[in-house]
Amino acid sequence: MQQPAASGHLIYVVDNDAAIARLVTVNLEARGYRVRQFDDAFAALAAMDTGQPDLIILGPAINSPGPLEPVGQFRRLTRAPIMVMSVRHETPAKVAALEAGADDYITKPFLIEEMLARTRAILRRASPQEIEPISDVYSYHCGELQVDLTGNRVTLAGEAVELTRQEWGMLRVLVGNAGRVVSSEQLLQEAWGPDYGSEGEYVRAYITRLRRKLEPDPSNPRFIILERGLGYRLKSGD
Repeated sequence: MQQPAASGHLIYVVDNDAAIARLVTVNLEARGYRVRQFDDAFAALAAMDTGQPDLIILGPAINSPGPLEPVGQFRRLTRAPIMVMSVRHETPAKVAALEAGADDYITKPFLIEEMLARTRAILRRASPQEIEPISDVYSYHCGELQVDLTGNRVTLAGEAVELTRQEWGMLRVLVGNAGRVVSSEQLLQEAWGPDYGSEGEYVRAYITRLRRKLEPDPSNPRFIILERGLGYRLKSGD
């Protein structure tokens, strides 16, 4: 029998499907997580004034004008990771959710073991030790872009840039390999974990997010370069 987790992490479960929400909640609580369950997106957003979650598991919700609006609303209020639950399995839907600010995407119906494994992986990536440098490279400077991995600080033209934990995870892999091509599989396994490797849409979505924040002109990137058929390369530093 699996022992409950001792993490005490607070997780918001937001879904207007009471059966799915209850299934997720019961299984999370059985493993030691603290859970707040909502069927209303507005109520979940309001609750953040009284307690910031460590993870948001987000499905369709009441008072949601569209499937992705709550992702952006939560992302504006918190850097906590967001896992989207959806019946839509096509790649464009996944990419749209990830570009809107989600950190992971799970398709309904799913095995509860898969959801729990993804929860553990997300919380592990979000823990402070997970954003330590992965090589002996601790900083990066190229033109107006500066990255300090030890201080968890990025500036562009002297202005601070806010990144989510998962964006940091991607960036630290690129910085640790600056000047070299990194495959999508390597990015996934180093930034998301060993259980990932085939979710190329995750990499594309997060590269888009990083370019929006780090490139002066995201449509004409200078720093994060696509090497077609090979992967991505962060331009060598100064």
